[in-house]
Amino acid sequence: MRRSRHVDKGLLKFFMHSNSLNDLLEILNNICGQLDLNYLNPRLRHFKYFQFTFFGLMLRARGLLEIMLFRLEPIENNFSEFKKIRVELLNLRKNVQIADNFIKEKKMREGRDKVIEVAEEYSKIFEDINKLLDKYIP
Repeated sequence: MRRSRHVDKGLLKFFMHSNSLNDLLEILNNICGQLDLNYLNPRLRHFKYFQFTFFGLMLRARGLLEIMLFRLEPIENNFSEFKKIRVELLNLRKNVQIADNFIKEKKMREGRDKVIEVAEEYSKIFEDINKLLDKYIP
């Protein structure tokens, strides 16, 4: 009985983190989609502040993704359907790292395009997560 409660709590925590990551990536996607490209010019006075803020948001997204992967390990042992989600999240982690590297290297336009791609990719993963969680959490 304790094991099932532990798994249920783990599923709920995983779901909460996946919702948070989805919200954060939607915010980043909206910022990137509506951003004036003039702000991505490294010669602008306010570019460093924008880059630092954007870097912080990406760092938070990477942190949430790592927490999700950590929480997924015990869930994956009990529910084999989550193995596909784990593989997709590992690919997403690679793409987030690429976007993060673009931002660090002051390649903001490429970073912006990669963030939009990551957000779209995660929205598909998030739909799969919701389908599985609806199946296991009443």
